[in-house]
Amino acid sequence: MKKTVRKKRRVNTVDKRLLAVVLCSGLILIGLALFLRFGPLNNPGTVQIDVSSQLRDAIDIAELSTAEFNYKGIADIYTDETRTQVKCRVCYNAIVKAGIDIQKVEFAVDNENKVVTATLPEIELKVTIIDEKSMALLPSNADVGIDSMLKYSKEDAENEAKESTELINTAEKNLKATIEGLSYPILKPQGYSLVWN
Repeated sequence: MKKTVRKKRRVNTVDKRLLAVVLCSGLILIGLALFLRFGPLNNPGTVQIDVSSQLRDAIDIAELSTAEFNYKGIADIYTDETRTQVKCRVCYNAIVKAGIDIQKVEFAVDNENKVVTATLPEIELKVTIIDEKSMALLPSNADVGIDSMLKYSKEDAENEAKESTELINTAEKNLKATIEGLSYPILKPQGYSLVWN
């Protein structure tokens, strides 16, 4: 009879220890869950995701060209800097690219409303003269150096491009679409929306 009593005591002791381990484990898990849910790591006032720097990293391209057109033009070359008398004209072919320095894009983040406002810098135009050897002078016997031909050709192409609202509008649309595409994977999962200033 003494042996059965000892077995019952051992079983009761093991049962009590097992119950104590289960209860302690449960309390620890509940405490950990509460800490993760309501603790300092989950307090929106103390930890904020820097959306602005993430967006800057996402669109980290030194120069973004968003529109380009080929231009054939005729530029006046003047006798002096007053530009009153035309000496001759030069025919040229150029590529004009419209783009921005991506580092100048600004992002204002409203964390409360989860809205990011993007501000674009002024769109810049870059002119590249295609094949200097194909440039032609009118009259062909004019005494003009290549430096003057390039200078007046670039100026003429830039002026024409600035007057073209279509080029600037196309560049702006493409630029916005590019930045929206690059920033979407960052903004969407965090519930932010992008608006333009």
